Amino acid sequence: MPSWDKIVELLYDKNLDSFCDEVISVLYSKDNAMRYVVLKDEKGIFTYHLETIYQFDEDEWKYICSYDDALPAMWESHLGSCGCSRFANEEDLMNDLESQPEYKQYFI
Repeated sequence: MPSWDKIVELLYDKNLDSFCDEVISVLYSKDNAMRYVVLKDEKGIFTYHLETIYQFDEDEWKYICSYDDALPAMWESHLGSCGCSRFANEEDLMNDLESQPEYKQYFI
């Protein structure tokens, strides 16, 4: 199993194609282990998702590493959250995002 630092490095900008909406920007925490993904849907509505790295345990890794493109971890919604409010513009979204306790604690 790779070190935590290597895992964080491996997952940087991974799995962004799993979102249905267009990825506008990605903001990483100071240690790159968390990220806010800013999205825009086809109607021009903006949302954001907070994700954290989930490292597979030893049994999960034994199963998963049999795949050629396997990574030892994945991005998942932080504390099971599925997103947040919808915003008409990116400026309103950023104002809301910057007021979040996780943003204040891990991103600035």
